[in-house]
Amino acid sequence: MSIPSTQPTLIQRLRDPADHAAWHRFESGYRELVVRFAMRRGLQRTDAEDVSQAVFAAMVTAMQGFTLDPSRGRFRDYLFRAVRNEIARSRARAAAAPEALSIDPGAGEARDFEDEWMAHHLRAALDHLRRTQPSRPVAVFELLLAGTPVPGVAVAFDMTVDAVHKVKQRMRDRIKERIREQLDQEGER
Repeated sequence: MSIPSTQPTLIQRLRDPADHAAWHRFESGYRELVVRFAMRRGLQRTDAEDVSQAVFAAMVTAMQGFTLDPSRGRFRDYLFRAVRNEIARSRARAAAAPEALSIDPGAGEARDFEDEWMAHHLRAALDHLRRTQPSRPVAVFELLLAGTPVPGVAVAFDMTVDAVHKVKQRMRDRIKERIREQLDQEGER
């Protein structure tokens, strides 16, 4: 589901804590990104889920005064700081616990978030592709993504190698287009 360009962007809509549709869309769209990044930073899944919940709860208040200003940075940078801060709070709570876990914060935290951000958008675009495109080309594309060589895919789907290449290019173009749409909706481009 995309917001038509004539409506305010999702980020602008988040300034209203009563806009439940916008908040649901935001949380469902970014929850897995936050959880995966927290796990990448060494948290267990349950702790990562807690971090996600705390980030979204804090953002309800923070977004009321938020203005997207490209001169001050991207929205993803703002979200990264919010997640990083909540992970730090989670670590502090864990350190205070009698049986504190050892969590390696590492030096590549921002790079890890950026990698997870890109993977998040690819996953979202692939999900969109699965919902909006015919199943056969999607199945061909997914087999290619899984590493099956083009000739093997051609045999599996009784297609020519050229036809497989065309499906691959068409699906790749649709993925790129969808990612551009996602970034446009977030004010990232």
